[in-house]
Amino acid sequence: MNIPYRINQIKTVQFAIFPDKYVNGEDVSVNANFNFNISNDLTTIRCISSFTYSQKENLLLTIEIQCFFGISPEGIEELSKEERVPVEFLRYMATIATGTARGIIHAKTENTVLNSIILPPINLVEAIKNDLTIKTKCD
Repeated sequence: MNIPYRINQIKTVQFAIFPDKYVNGEDVSVNANFNFNISNDLTTIRCISSFTYSQKENLLLTIEIQCFFGISPEGIEELSKEERVPVEFLRYMATIATGTARGIIHAKTENTVLNSIILPPINLVEAIKNDLTIKTKCD
């Protein structure tokens, strides 16, 4: 299924850092979460991505972003016909959102000790496993 799109908007919904909690040399764990919504008219898909960095019990960084993808008329037709957004396309949007988050994190942590902690690659095949079903209206 081919879904022509464009990135319409990027929102940083939440961003906070706690550099005073960072302990140099200790492992940092990163947690990623992805959610998707589609507008009723199928013109926009929103990828909500959140990432947290922590050491032991201490939160070091949290970010939530939303990337809005505008779907072209041809894509809307395909989505309507299939009544789903394929998992491969969801992963593709999450890849764009992850790269966007990586850049935001880098820019917002400049001149802090947290700037050296890069958002690692995320295995989106493990993170996103299912198509997004489009609920159709009852006649």
